[in-house]
Amino acid sequence: MPAAVLLTDIVNELEMQFDEQSSFLDLDTGQVETVSRDLLREAEEAEDGDPEPSLPAWQKEQWEVAKRIVSTDRFVPLPRKFDVNDWEIMHDFARSIRSEKIREDLLDAIHGAGAFRHFKHMLGIHRLEPRWHAFRTEALRQIAIDWCDENDIVWRS
Repeated sequence: MPAAVLLTDIVNELEMQFDEQSSFLDLDTGQVETVSRDLLREAEEAEDGDPEPSLPAWQKEQWEVAKRIVSTDRFVPLPRKFDVNDWEIMHDFARSIRSEKIREDLLDAIHGAGAFRHFKHMLGIHRLEPRWHAFRTEALRQIAIDWCDENDIVWRS
């Protein structure tokens, strides 16, 4: 039976995604593994008998994970940052605000160039950062639950 994944592990990865990295769920252990895309590419191109790449000590464990990812079917890629619609989450947050003035300020901020920066600025003006972070975390939690359900992955809180 596949191991259950901690939902917070997935949510934490969704909160900290970078373009240079990919995250995967190890179905055997329930652990989330993150590796650089460069190492994944090297592992895909490596052939049996090729010498190990010369890596600093801190990357050697990541290299081993990358080799397992490309050589087994026990890893499932987590949703990427492009699968998380931050604009929609900001829009939903703005619509959840009771004060019409604040709601309109937030909705206006997310249109046009610099939407993310303007939204963040409005959060500061209205002192809504803690509410925003809680809202966004809950939205990411729901994305993680949906992803687990779509992939028949057992999760626990």
